[in-house]
Amino acid sequence: MFLRSATATPYECFYCRWAGFGDLVGIEAKLHLPGLDYVMGAGPLEAALYDGPSHYQSPNPRAQFSDGKYRPFAKNRNSAKYSSRFSAVGELQLQEYELTWRPDIQALRAVAVLLVVIFHTHLTSAQGGFIGVDVFFVISGFVITGVLLQERARTQRTSLLDFYARRIRRIVPATTITMIIILLATYHWSTVFVGDRVAGDAKWVAAFLANIHFAIVDAANFGHPYLASPIKHYWSLSVEEQFYVVWPLLFMAIMTLAPRRFQRVGLVAGLLLIIVYSFLWSIKETNQNQIWAYVSTLTRAWELCVGALLAVVTPLLRRHAPRLGLLLSVIGCIILGMVTWVYEQGTTAMFWPGWRAAIPVVATGLIIVGGTLREREGFGRLINASFVQWLGAISFSLYLVHFPILLLAEQQNHHYFLSGLSNIGIVALSVVLASLSYTFVEQPFQRSRLLKEVRWLTFFTGAVLICLTYEVIYWLLGNSLGI
Repeated sequence: MFLRSATATPYECFYCRWAGFGDLVGIEAKLHLPGLDYVMGAGPLEAALYDGPSHYQSPNPRAQFSDGKYRPFAKNRNSAKYSSRFSAVGELQLQEYELTWRPDIQALRAVAVLLVVIFHTHLTSAQGGFIGVDVFFVISGFVITGVLLQERARTQRTSLLDFYARRIRRIVPATTITMIIILLATYHWSTVFVGDRVAGDAKWVAAFLANIHFAIVDAANFGHPYLASPIKHYWSLSVEEQFYVVWPLLFMAIMTLAPRRFQRVGLVAGLLLIIVYSFLWSIKETNQNQIWAYVSTLTRAWELCVGALLAVVTPLLRRHAPRLGLLLSVIGCIILGMVTWVYEQGTTAMFWPGWRAAIPVVATGLIIVGGTLREREGFGRLINASFVQWLGAISFSLYLVHFPILLLAEQQNHHYFLSGLSNIGIVALSVVLASLSYTFVEQPFQRSRLLKEVRWLTFFTGAVLICLTYEVIYWLLGNSLGI
């Protein structure tokens, strides 16, 4: 609670919070400002009116802490306002980037994976479910950048080793184990020729170069029908991982080179530059080379950077105007729904991403911003429903397992489309397997205290899993006898 004198402006009362003194616990600070004297007590975000002169004048107002040291403040009321605004906009504050649980993000993950699953299984007449990948890109950029910002605000440094260790624990176990099972299943239920081809694809996928490989394959087979690979959907993971190789380096460079007061400004400027360039390149490539445009990291980077930009600027909006937040979330959901029904696989997807991808990306951004504004008020029963949160939790594993199951089932059906009932059964089986993967593969690696505390063990475990994948690939190619 903040109290102010009759001569103080509301902005002066807010000064302490933005200047970063609101979270000083156990330290008493006496802040002398023209027309206003504060004493900050032991509680966080608490201040009381100091019983002193109401019009204290000083040529150099300062704050005196209990350790006897003085720290300079603005010289006058106008510069105090400017300094407060500048700190709020330019400098990273710990309280702004504290990681909080966002059930709306988890629900958005559930929506994204459902869009992709419905698109592949043709359960509805809606053909625009491929936009689920774009939704995932925005979410990934938002979440990962939020983690980087929180670490930077808390420790004033960026640890690349910690970042990549978290990525390994999150991505590598599920992707490698799922891919090994897919390879074994392909050799068992398909011909040796098909198995060898998929094993050849897996060599690129295990190195997180699936998007480059499948772009080459699609370009070579353009205009000729050929069997899709059951691991082709790994291309989106390759795009994300390639982005995560570059983005933390750029983040650290901006944080290191920019003065502390310009850090947020530097991030915003850098992200806007990438967004504009990547978006324009996406439009150009989509018109000239659609196959590469669809899976290229250069044409997709702007979608991840939109999420990163939201992570940088939305803390300034946190807990303000919850009604506006609800409105923005509803508008974003309506746009996503309309795009899913209006976009068609045979026409729109052939000119994707291009400028058309901006619509679902902006809609996803509206939902994320709306959730930030509503964070204090809660998100309602639907978003907090156990099933929705659980579906969001298993979304990564569900994305990995559903496509190969569907493709293998269609091959057993002599490449004809499956019936609606069969597709429902495939979705149910995918959900069960995804739940098992989440429980027994994802969670043990992510929650392992040993892997978190002993960082080199995380890198060793990731290397072992990738080497095991290549061992299985070359063993299957060497035998070529099926299973």
